[in-house]
Amino acid sequence: MADSRPRRPSPAARLGAALRRLAAPGSDRGAPAGAGGRYGRLWNPPDETSAIRQIYNTDSPASFEEGGQLDFDWLRPFLGSGSTVLDLGCGIGRVARYVAPHCSVLWAVDASQRMLDLAAERLQGLTNVRYALCRDVVFPDVPSQSVDVAYSLLVLQHLEREDAFLLLEELRRVVRPTGTVLLTYPNLLSEIYLQGFVDYAHTGAASNPSRARLYTPQEVEAILPAAGFSAEIEAGTEIRVVARPV
Repeated sequence: MADSRPRRPSPAARLGAALRRLAAPGSDRGAPAGAGGRYGRLWNPPDETSAIRQIYNTDSPASFEEGGQLDFDWLRPFLGSGSTVLDLGCGIGRVARYVAPHCSVLWAVDASQRMLDLAAERLQGLTNVRYALCRDVVFPDVPSQSVDVAYSLLVLQHLEREDAFLLLEELRRVVRPTGTVLLTYPNLLSEIYLQGFVDYAHTGAASNPSRARLYTPQEVEAILPAAGFSAEIEAGTEIRVVARPV
């Protein structure tokens, strides 16, 4: 019998779709900057279907959900029923909807007010979710040293490297001294993302402000301590990081 389960897009398929989107003019880039600053205006989908396409480069809600579940599977061992968790770059709650039932409080943080509004609609049955707007590189609504676990999955890539570093410092501010930060980055040294880098150069997508900035494991290994973290790094197609404050 054929396997009819939804399939998560491969990294190659997702990156290829992202390159096509980023190289072409977008219908949402003329949105006002608003309180979310210069990054929030880049993520202004008109509806949930468009948000799924923009976030995950797929038109399949089933694939979108499966991807959220798979990412949650990695996060799950770090969560506790009494913990406060922060999702940086939550979008419309792709991962948050699976994390929220396994913690006490979940902060859903995004630079786009539109994404937060769609997330609130999608997660309205989850009463422990709080929403906070990220204003460029700060999210002042989240108290200092109040978070047990923070995660940001393939999100920091969409910021200029210096701004991504400042967001790491902001994560350092809100995470408890005993807390954990879980991150993923696209790995420039992998075949898939190296080809993406070449394609960016050839298509002109490198000028797009929401493009993916690719990292090497060595760069991530150097950046995390500078932001105040010790880090365990696993390098594959994507770079997985388990970081803790020092």
